[in-house]
Amino acid sequence: MAAAGAVAARRWLQRAAAGASVARRSIAVSSEPTPNPDSVMFYPSNRAVLGEGTKTLTFGNKYSTGDSPLAAAIFKVKGVNEVLLASHHVTVTKTAGLDWGFIQPNVELVISQFYAAGLKAVKDGVVEREVASANPAYEPGSLEAQIVELLEERVRPFVQQDGGDVEFERFDPADGIVYVRMHGACSGCPKSNVTLQHGIKNLIEHYIPEVKDVLPVEDGDEDISRPHSVETTAA
Repeated sequence: MAAAGAVAARRWLQRAAAGASVARRSIAVSSEPTPNPDSVMFYPSNRAVLGEGTKTLTFGNKYSTGDSPLAAAIFKVKGVNEVLLASHHVTVTKTAGLDWGFIQPNVELVISQFYAAGLKAVKDGVVEREVASANPAYEPGSLEAQIVELLEERVRPFVQQDGGDVEFERFDPADGIVYVRMHGACSGCPKSNVTLQHGIKNLIEHYIPEVKDVLPVEDGDEDISRPHSVETTAA
């Protein structure tokens, strides 16, 4: 099945690059394990994926990859469960129980051929759109604004080094709970609860005593929605 997935991915790349006057060459792709045994980070040599100062993009299935030709190509490999695009790497999460020995070589091949064909990881305008909408404009000084600042400056850079990402979802002032969404290697990782309880939770509680707990939000949780941005009005 893995071999068939690689063939499908190769055919997709050939069609996507048809007519492109790009010199074919091999692009080295290195890999790095993460704390999550089902996730591996892939680095295309001397190639940016999204580039510096960008928001990571997560694709949970092949049907959500309309903005990313690279993610669409990687999903052609059998066993791929999630794709996260970051500034200079791609975190691929496989289906639990499958062997990386069958999946990893095919993912590396797809990424190598993708960049050798001169293709772009995402469509034009996608990165700019995501950066602009990364977080709602919370009222300056509000608890939400303080929480987002802590996550952006003290949490996300370190989590991204391990192939994951953390996104603020909402804060419930009634019970003091911060809801976050885990992506990439953080999603489904056996150590993600440790990261939440002994990392993120302790940090936020230290600086913001109103916070009593930090809980993850799963993609299937429909009752938790992103709050609207807060606009300040003159008195």
